[in-house]
Amino acid sequence: MPSVLDDAVDLASLPRLFATIDRQEAEPVVEGPLCADDPPQGAGELFSRGPEFVDVNGRAVPIDTEYFTGEILMHVKPSDEEEAASLAYFTGRKRLVGIELRGTFKRRISFDDLTFANVWRPILNPGGWQRRTILFVLSKFLPHLRLELGESQTSISAPVCLDAKRIIVGGLGEPLGFSSLSARKRHFRNEDNRKSCHYEPGTEYYFEFYQHAVSFDTYKLSGFVGLGQISLAKILRGQPFQFCLRLGSNLVTPKFSFYSKELLRHGTGVA
Repeated sequence: MPSVLDDAVDLASLPRLFATIDRQEAEPVVEGPLCADDPPQGAGELFSRGPEFVDVNGRAVPIDTEYFTGEILMHVKPSDEEEAASLAYFTGRKRLVGIELRGTFKRRISFDDLTFANVWRPILNPGGWQRRTILFVLSKFLPHLRLELGESQTSISAPVCLDAKRIIVGGLGEPLGFSSLSARKRHFRNEDNRKSCHYEPGTEYYFEFYQHAVSFDTYKLSGFVGLGQISLAKILRGQPFQFCLRLGSNLVTPKFSFYSKELLRHGTGVA
């Protein structure tokens, strides 16, 4: 399938819902110059090969990076009720999006350092009631998220130990040691507690992330009584929401971006 960056792409030919995967890789290191007049080539710098298309609501996608190996399942609820009813993941659940990540880390990482993040190039700066609504929703329902509205980029991020709805350690299905999600969040809101815990290499981890506020089909923020609906597709200028775990600027998992035809009506840029 062609790249979403290609202006020649016929949007009508794209599925209504799809995702792309952007893998960050290291340039191979070449020990010396290719010939007498060439400078030394490669120093292990990180680069991206560009996005590849992957299905949502399908099979698990294998992932393997410098930091993590495993698989990811992506669930996006369609706005079409009949189509949504055919997806078992959403049966009896209020969720609009769900991400299941399973695998092992290749090195020891502090709970404080592993983050979930979305990064966009300049977006429309919502004004008036829209801005107040977005900030209210974030502060009221997602107080652990860090929002940065800058001139060059906008980002939201949070430690994984606060943002994941479920974390299961080991093959026996044992929870992380807390009686509830709220108990885990209370504990890890303390920075010292996050710094004292680590994801250990060789141990299998299962993470589940889900939310019911933003549809990745319609790209509207909704579900809060009295607040109406806000078109995030327009505010984001057609840039998608993403799923990516990060260690500083490095990608622990590949970056998955979630597109819909409604989003692409507002632009074809990649965040």
